[in-house]
Amino acid sequence: MFALRQSSLRLTSVSYREFGVKSSAVGISQSYLSDSEVHTESLQESLPRLPIPDLDDTCQRYLTSLQPLVSSESLQTSSKLVNDFKKGIGRELHERLVKLDTTLDRRYSYIHEGWTEMYQGDRGSVLLNQNPVLTYQDEANPALNSQLDRATNLTISTLRYFCSLRDGKLPPLKTCMLQYPYLFQSTRIPRRERDENVRFPEADHILVIHKGHYYKVNVIDRDGGVRDTNALKSALSNILADTRPIKTDSAGYFTALERDPWADIRVKLEHGNTQSLAAIDQAIFVLCLDAKSTPDSRDALKNCLVGDGYNRWMDKSFSLIVSENGRAAVNWEHSWGDGGTIMEMLQNVHRDYCEHRPVFGGGEKCEVERVEVRVEGEVRDDLEAAKKSFEQAAATYDLKPFMYEGFGKEDIKKFGMSPDSVSQFIFQLAQWRTFGYFVGTYESCSTAAFRSGRTETIRSCSSEMAAAAQAFDATNPAGLEDITNLLKGVSQKHVTLCREAAGGMGFDRHFFGLRYLNKTEGGGDLEVFQDPNWATMGNIRLSTSTVGAPCLRDFLCFGAVSPQGFGLGYLMDKSQFGAAVTCYLPNDYYNSYFENLGSACEDIRAVMQGKNFKESRKI
Repeated sequence: MFALRQSSLRLTSVSYREFGVKSSAVGISQSYLSDSEVHTESLQESLPRLPIPDLDDTCQRYLTSLQPLVSSESLQTSSKLVNDFKKGIGRELHERLVKLDTTLDRRYSYIHEGWTEMYQGDRGSVLLNQNPVLTYQDEANPALNSQLDRATNLTISTLRYFCSLRDGKLPPLKTCMLQYPYLFQSTRIPRRERDENVRFPEADHILVIHKGHYYKVNVIDRDGGVRDTNALKSALSNILADTRPIKTDSAGYFTALERDPWADIRVKLEHGNTQSLAAIDQAIFVLCLDAKSTPDSRDALKNCLVGDGYNRWMDKSFSLIVSENGRAAVNWEHSWGDGGTIMEMLQNVHRDYCEHRPVFGGGEKCEVERVEVRVEGEVRDDLEAAKKSFEQAAATYDLKPFMYEGFGKEDIKKFGMSPDSVSQFIFQLAQWRTFGYFVGTYESCSTAAFRSGRTETIRSCSSEMAAAAQAFDATNPAGLEDITNLLKGVSQKHVTLCREAAGGMGFDRHFFGLRYLNKTEGGGDLEVFQDPNWATMGNIRLSTSTVGAPCLRDFLCFGAVSPQGFGLGYLMDKSQFGAAVTCYLPNDYYNSYFENLGSACEDIRAVMQGKNFKESRKI
């Protein structure tokens, strides 16, 4: 059955409340961002559990989402398979899933074990496939924008957030807290077939990586508070002054390998490196001091998404990356948690960094210890292969930031549409103009309002989207009024899809739970999921996600899901729209799609301004 395996899945059984307040020593309050009298996790038990949708609704949502992607004849075949499924094995599985849900630990949802297994069991590299990136807003004061100052100040504020979270001093959050203990002091350990997320709650150091060299820096004092700010600055200054050349045989390259080869190498690497690997695994987080400048958004995003393999350890829960010109970002390992958890940290850290510039004096010094991971014998051959693999991955993807300043949230709301529906329509219109057909589209939606909620999929390529995109064709007879009405319909449908997904009422996770239950019971793949149209839906050619906050400089950035598709981390701001567009190379349509994003924005703007763009623009 679909049971929680506590022995191999430490990700399921941890809460900061289990460890209590780390310290009540005088002076530790300087290590807190706030001093809430109510524990940060106090609302966790009041959160509802993730609901299991009605099977008929799930099946209908799936078929409705298929409509713009397949022919009417093909859809009829899928409809028959779906109807047979919901009357037969699907109904049986659904009833067993509902019954099973009543027996699970109430902290967890019906998809929790399967979803975690999916991430941990993915044998692909975390590079591009899993680890996303968010960039911090730039330092406003040029005098404080050096790499040393930025790294010091961001590290101190991050540690203050860590102490506040650890001791429950942040105001209560009405969101699931199960991910938060894995934000710090944790790592993903490569294992054969399935990795493991492991916590080290006693860790008191960070790992600093500079030019491929590793340094263990003690940042938490004996009372559990953040150590002296100037001492940290001095420690980081000494690290930056280390004159050793770049370590081209850095073990960091291994963390970008596919997981099974990395698991095998890790076993060999542990011989003679046990303490060194422990220092890396157990760090509160990783600080990467990159020996390069990133002058523009494209450079910054590419460096933080992929970078130089020698100056990363991709398995850590997250890495704070600071370039020579002070640009800063966070790259995080995705199996333990989602963007909402990272964003909560970034917003708190940025606010503290900007408003308080916390400086502590007179405390304990930050001890620095070099950490050497020896790569010897046959592992050296493995390293050369890992470097080649990394270089190939870095050479076979591309990233370009797209920015349009012709409209933003305010204009869209005045026009009477949802800003996110317009963002998604831009992607669909560009898809139609580039390829002449519509594809499986993923938009991430958080379900963290439920206990152990992760995400649900918004299937934003609706029939309404498709009809409106086609209406923009020069040969389509639709006039300005027709297009305006179609766009309003796009918005109404999209708002409904978003609301359903946020309420756990999409079809993807429900089907996932049914398939996972069937697999754990020893069943084979079901006919409805062998349908070619299921594969069409699952081939995510447009993978999209958005987050926005004043703490961010650029857009959420991640690799494309499909070899033929695009990754689209986007943001509709008050007065502009932008996206980080990624793809794998070669891609003959990359430039065309990018250009069509621009033409889509121009024509949507014309419609919002009441202009008939078809008369003035040749499409």
